[in-house]
Amino acid sequence: MLKAVYYTNQFFAGIGGEDKADIGLFSLDEAKGPAVGLDGLWKGDMKVVRTIYCGDNYVNVDARFDEIKDSLLEKVKEADADVFVAGPAFNAGRYGVACAKVSALVKEKLGLPVVTAMWHENPAVSLYQDQVTILSSTETAAGMRASLPALAAFAMKLAKGEKIGSAAQEGYFPTGRRYNEYVEKIGGVRVVDMLLDKLNDRPYKTEIPLRESASVTPASPIANLKEATIALITTGGLVPKGNPDSLKQAFSVAHGKYALDDSVALDSAHFESIHGGYDTTCASAEPNRLIPYDALHEALEEGQIKSIFPYFLTTCGIGTNVKSSRLIGQAMIKDLQEGQVSGAILTTT
Repeated sequence: MLKAVYYTNQFFAGIGGEDKADIGLFSLDEAKGPAVGLDGLWKGDMKVVRTIYCGDNYVNVDARFDEIKDSLLEKVKEADADVFVAGPAFNAGRYGVACAKVSALVKEKLGLPVVTAMWHENPAVSLYQDQVTILSSTETAAGMRASLPALAAFAMKLAKGEKIGSAAQEGYFPTGRRYNEYVEKIGGVRVVDMLLDKLNDRPYKTEIPLRESASVTPASPIANLKEATIALITTGGLVPKGNPDSLKQAFSVAHGKYALDDSVALDSAHFESIHGGYDTTCASAEPNRLIPYDALHEALEEGQIKSIFPYFLTTCGIGTNVKSSRLIGQAMIKDLQEGQVSGAILTTT
């Protein structure tokens, strides 16, 4: 029977959520969390013999990661496994980076085949797709059952040492590497066929896709700051106590607009952060950490700016896909234009 080592975070290991994101490295000689599902899909042909887990915050601090590297590698080596599997991480940024970071280390230092899976917008994809095999998963953990079969099947191929096909064939994100292979038609014939398909509106697929990169034109600088109206925006999830507009803690689709004046103090009695991706204790205790109204008000009193936009805009910047992010941004722009805002200070987490 083939053996696998599985990596996950504190949440899927059943230890806890954000309150346990700083825990160190642990291991169990059994399947835990999604690894149980992988075992079921392998039907006895392969088994998770060790589950390794660590807090997402812990792994993503380089100094702490350096401290656990040797121990992590030793735990993997001791298991004498045929493959290393991590995730799926879906669109959870820190978890995705952790899965890819740990997988890259295991591959480099132990030479063990590795695979993980996540949503295409997870930041770990662009950071690690040239180092680690990353399969495509659903956006959220609600699609766990839909994501595990592909991960299980690919891990089995790696464990058996079977030939791995192209990214298009296997469903992983392109690694940037190309390999020569023999095909029935020479390049000249293939490119003419492709051209004819394109001219006749028939489906076709290029063999060398061009990379796409978004281009954002920077705004013009503020000509005269002393005549400017400045707005405050945050992706840190600051809302009035009780979250009256029911803004989402993650995967946002909208933003909030709340009064920013001396009638309601910007303090912990009236505001809180609902963000689902970080420990909000300090932000809720002092909301000015997310919306620096106190500092901006000092600038106003000193005459450095003309006025402050009387509302702050807020959303939760975790797991939000590109389409929703653009729509939220466009809605914010409308608010700012109506208020004749000259510039904005955007804080994140």
